[in-house]
Amino acid sequence: MRKHYKLVILGGGTGGISTASRILSKKKDLKDDVLIIEPDDYHYFQPAWPLVGSGDEKLDSTWKPMKKVIPKGACWLQAAVKNVDPVKREVTADDTLISYDFLIVALGIELNYDAIKGARESLGHNSVCTNYLYNLVEYTYESLKNTKSGNIIVTKPEAKIKGGVSAENSLFTMDDFIKQQDRNVDIMFRSGREELFEVKKYNDSLISQMEEKHIDYKLNEELIEVKGKQKQAVFKNTHTGETHTIPFEMLVITPPMHGPSVLKKSGLLNQEGWVDVDKHTMMHKKYTTVFSLGDSSSLPTVKMGAAVRKQLPVLVDNLIERMNDQEPTHKYDGRTACPIATEYGELILAEFGYDRKPKETTFLNQADDKMIFYQFKKNMLPIMYWYALLKGKS
Repeated sequence: MRKHYKLVILGGGTGGISTASRILSKKKDLKDDVLIIEPDDYHYFQPAWPLVGSGDEKLDSTWKPMKKVIPKGACWLQAAVKNVDPVKREVTADDTLISYDFLIVALGIELNYDAIKGARESLGHNSVCTNYLYNLVEYTYESLKNTKSGNIIVTKPEAKIKGGVSAENSLFTMDDFIKQQDRNVDIMFRSGREELFEVKKYNDSLISQMEEKHIDYKLNEELIEVKGKQKQAVFKNTHTGETHTIPFEMLVITPPMHGPSVLKKSGLLNQEGWVDVDKHTMMHKKYTTVFSLGDSSSLPTVKMGAAVRKQLPVLVDNLIERMNDQEPTHKYDGRTACPIATEYGELILAEFGYDRKPKETTFLNQADDKMIFYQFKKNMLPIMYWYALLKGKS
């Protein structure tokens, strides 16, 4: 294969595929001069996985072969990135060395189950679950159906995560399942964070939902250990350092996450481990031939596919300007959307930007759960994802 491309894109997830599609549609001369480096055989629509874990969606509808989503005009190197040298403008993927003129980093985020003692070996056994791994999402629903008493604990770490409200989507729909089945089960939510949500309007709404549904929730409680066989979860208070153990019949883990470890020696990451880009232009703060978006970037917003949708046109326009030796002029304002199912058929649609103020697109009060929002998430969002966003349409 060729050893040099005008544009190399690291990652075949939402950010990588959508940017490749958009830039190829805007710059026809880049045909066959864009390379996507991605090792996986399949592309996943992960926002649906919490609903799969709660029994309201089918897993088979959440994936497609990677070759089906690679846009026409882009080349695909099925390999894992091993090293990036932004000074030489080179990427090593497996045993292949590729040089580039411009680079987009869309490597996503890495799950760190090993940060929780006993978690990795417990997953898939004794009703220890997660909705972040394709091969275990259906086990979540099987465990939910089999839980007739005791505690169901849903966790969320203090660290940044992808699908920022995945835990809440699982929590509320599982609570609805238990109430419909009239089971003697207590739903518990434990979060390592200071607040339920970072925007006051939606935070207040979620607090009301928790209290109305009698969900036992506590903040500043980080899951640090899982004792699967004993069915015990150990939590640490992030303020006091005190630990305590809670028994469970079912445990749903949202693991801590971090940026792409393969880039640690590249000079592209900030101190927190994210690709260090300007929060408005998405151009790297040091290397002006490098851009990043989505989960691997340092952009200070919730890591959601809806954020990528708003980042996408800004990045592409700025990249085209850089290709023309111009300074980037387009600005991303942090806009994102977080759909939070509060039960089967009801959903809060949180929309906001960097200023943490609501920026709602409907005439409805989106902090009130509505059936129309849920139907949008379940039925319309997958269509928009596969046939619009991945095609580079924002």
